[in-house]
Order: sequence, then structure tokens, then C-alpha cells
Amino acid sequence: MPHVLVGLGGLLSDPAVCVIKDGRLAAAIEQAKVSRQERLGTFPEEAFALALQMAQLDAAQVGCVAVARPFTAGPESVAQLALRARFPQSEIVVVEHHHAHAASAYYLSGFDESAVLSVDRAGDFRSAVLFRAIGNELTTVREMYFPDSLGDLYNRITALLGFEPRADEHKVQWLSAAGEPNFSEVMEKMLHASGLGWP
Repeated sequence: MPHVLVGLGGLLSDPAVCVIKDGRLAAAIEQAKVSRQERLGTFPEEAFALALQMAQLDAAQVGCVAVARPFTAGPESVAQLALRARFPQSEIVVVEHHHAHAASAYYLSGFDESAVLSVDRAGDFRSAVLFRAIGNELTTVREMYFPDSLGDLYNRITALLGFEPRADEHKVQWLSAAGEPNFSEVMEKMLHASGLGWP
């Protein structure tokens, strides 16, 4: 029987599901791609079904379901009950936000050892975490807490450009490839990385 892990993230806004089968990515899909509606914040029932179908698996073959925090206010939340109903024999593990980012980058990278940097707005109140990865272990080396956040700065710039913050940052990122670095000197004056104790 294959070793199967299902990952679930984005329950608060853009839920997505991925399937890891014998250490390799077998399927990944956002609920919005199936429902054609963005930022629903609902349980991704359709994405679960499609991801398992793409991976040619059924729910009984899933050994573990990894869920990104924040997941639940208690063990009997609607999301917990929905997962238990779909995967009654699977282990359910709640994973810290930045640890989930780091794990998705490192464990499928093929590296035996690495530094892993996760940066976003404020996942689990931390805006950046530097990990040391050796073998199967991810160890926190340094962390930065909100409101000191490059992700929050990116949110604000997104809003200033007329896009929706915490939703359209990817559009700004795509457009930046076609732009010119006219404001790079201004940005360099705004950002200070010295004295933070980061290696």
C-alpha cells in the first residue's frame, strides 16, 4: 500500500488540497479552480474528491491529513468534523503556518540539508522564519513577528496601486516583470535589515 499524505491549507480564504504519494507530489488543486469562485473560505469538498481522483487513490488509502493553522477553535469544529467524516482512519495533524511553507519547499526539493526561509504577512503572527533543515528535521533558527513584515509592506503597496490587498499581490508580482525599477532607491531607503541578528 502506498504512503499517502493529504495536505489542506487556506481554509480562511482560498482552500487548496495536495496529495503526496510515496514522497512525490501526485496532485494539487485549489477549490476555486473547481468551483470557479474565489475566496470562499469553505471546506474544499470538491477539491478533495478531484485531487484523490487525479492521484488515483481513495480516502481509505490516506494515512495522514496535514492541515495548516489556524484550523479550529476546538476539536469539534465543522472543519474537524468534515475531515473526520471523509478520512475516519487517517491521522490528522495541525501544522504551524511557516512550518508548512518550509516543509513544502524542503521535503520535495531533493536536498538532504538546507537553509529554508519562509516570508509572508503574518502567518501565526510570525512574518518570517528561518529554518535549518537536516534530513527530516526542520529547526527554527530565527523568527520575525508582525508588524515587522515584508508581506504587510507588499499588501500596502498592492493597495496603493489600486489592487485588493491580501488577494491581488500575485497580480502585482506578475506586472513587475514588465515594469522598470524606477523606485528601487526609495525602497532601499525604506528597508533596513541590519542589526536583526539574522545570519
